Amino acid sequence: MEALIEKSLKDVICKNGREWNEDYAYVCDDFGFVIDGASNITGEHYSKFETDAKWYAQEFGKYLEKALKDYDKTLLEIMKEGVKTVTQKYIKLTCGAKVIDMPSACVSAFRLNKNKASLDYFVLGDSGIAFYKNGKVVDITDSILPKLDNFDIETMIRLAKEKNISVLAARKLVDNQILKKRLTKNQPNGYWIMCDDVKACDHAFMGEVKFSNVDDVLLYTDGFSQIWNTIFIHKLEDVFKLLNSGKTLEMLYQELHKEQENDPVCNKFPRFKKSDDTSAVFMKI
Repeated sequence: MEALIEKSLKDVICKNGREWNEDYAYVCDDFGFVIDGASNITGEHYSKFETDAKWYAQEFGKYLEKALKDYDKTLLEIMKEGVKTVTQKYIKLTCGAKVIDMPSACVSAFRLNKNKASLDYFVLGDSGIAFYKNGKVVDITDSILPKLDNFDIETMIRLAKEKNISVLAARKLVDNQILKKRLTKNQPNGYWIMCDDVKACDHAFMGEVKFSNVDDVLLYTDGFSQIWNTIFIHKLEDVFKLLNSGKTLEMLYQELHKEQENDPVCNKFPRFKKSDDTSAVFMKI
């Protein structure tokens, strides 16, 4: 298929927070997406990758690179087929074993429409998509998972004070609490995320945006959004301004990484790990 836009400015990063990367990011002239695999809590491990979260992100990413080229299917149909396809592959890896913490991932994606005048988007979990036009930002992401994460971080801060340890050291003390939260995924009283149940896709944020209403699009994982919601380096609207003034996603990542290195035990900016996997896709329409 020919590119829907002849000229476009695109940028993408996918940085690992430790030795391996559980994110996946991709962009071409017609579509883009980011995937943030959820680190396993139980230690269950069936793939040949360092973690099954990495396996899940890689499998879903490779699937989307091909599937999103099929314009006979909607984004929702493609995502649901992806859940079925990847889940079937994982079940084969487990040889039928009962898995407590099934691999899962947050996903945000967009695809330019054939009409060359609009794009569709899909956001599931706390990976997000932001649109920029004339200095104004529309940011679309699920707020439920961050709220649940903040509850765990508040517990870490409390335990760090009680035991006179760092916030990062307190992370291992909340495993059971995090697992309890993890087991509510794709349940009415929990949160929705890409996993092994297609009904989660029905709870994604989906819509269509006309090109006349957007100049720039930014997809991001929660590792990248630390720039404006955790370490507070730049506001989101300023991120767009910087990208339009010549800065790259790599440059913004380096700013973030520097601040993370200056706060290695997470006391100044409480978070789950010193450096998270960090992915983003930027496109000028």
